[in-house]
Amino acid sequence: MPSRERFLFVCTNRRSDDNPKGSCAARGSEDLLKEIKRELVARNLVGRFRACASTCLDACESGAAVLLEPDHVVLEGVTIADVAAIVDGLEQGEMSSMKRVSRPC
Repeated sequence: MPSRERFLFVCTNRRSDDNPKGSCAARGSEDLLKEIKRELVARNLVGRFRACASTCLDACESGAAVLLEPDHVVLEGVTIADVAAIVDGLEQGEMSSMKRVSRPC
């Protein structure tokens, strides 16, 4: 199998509901991961890109977080509505179409 161009690590960390930091899982990251995987399959991109569950990426306050490697970029506040733009950016090799790119890690 050829090496993949990028990995998407989706934080699925879950904390208790009363934790002041919140958690990505409480903000829908588990469904987000499923949707990213579904979109990669639908576009026949599974050989090029891989979406994986991750523990905490330390961006809890900003909502669901996705780490793109090897770019070392964290997307914060990601929702299912962002999936198409993220996958478009992966396909095109352009980070600029990913509206929630926030910071290098």
